[in-house]
Amino acid sequence: MSQPTQGGQPGKSKELKTASKQVISPSILKEDKRKLQLLYIIKTLEGVSEKGLITLLYEGSQKGLNMGHQFNTLGNNLFSPTVKEDVTSLLYLGYIESDPQTKKLKLTNDGEEAFQSNKQLLEENFINTANAVIGELKSKIVSIDQEYNLKLRSGGRRRR
Repeated sequence: MSQPTQGGQPGKSKELKTASKQVISPSILKEDKRKLQLLYIIKTLEGVSEKGLITLLYEGSQKGLNMGHQFNTLGNNLFSPTVKEDVTSLLYLGYIESDPQTKKLKLTNDGEEAFQSNKQLLEENFINTANAVIGELKSKIVSIDQEYNLKLRSGGRRRR
């Protein structure tokens, strides 16, 4: 137990830290085209790990597929807080799910329905660019996913 601080000595305090988040509703796809675009990419790839998705979006942004995500590198690791936020929102809504075995993101039935009812909002230019980038980078993304899957398997063996 911590005692009240006296004489300027540090003590333990219990502070409530709050963070504001946007309310997420199923109508988000109509308002935020970027999430709808992510659904399109995940659907086209028929499942992709988060690492593979971030790599595709990063390299795609250099090839004309700029969806407005910010990317950072830490050592050799590429990450994006905005992609993570969008993926978390789609997971929360139940539009995508993470396969427990492979950790690949894929569309759920609800996600498929939501995508089909909103796909007319996607611009033809985006679809053409996304298909070209996916075609060019698919083999690289598949190898990233396989490498990630092998790491998951070997990590699981050590914990037993």
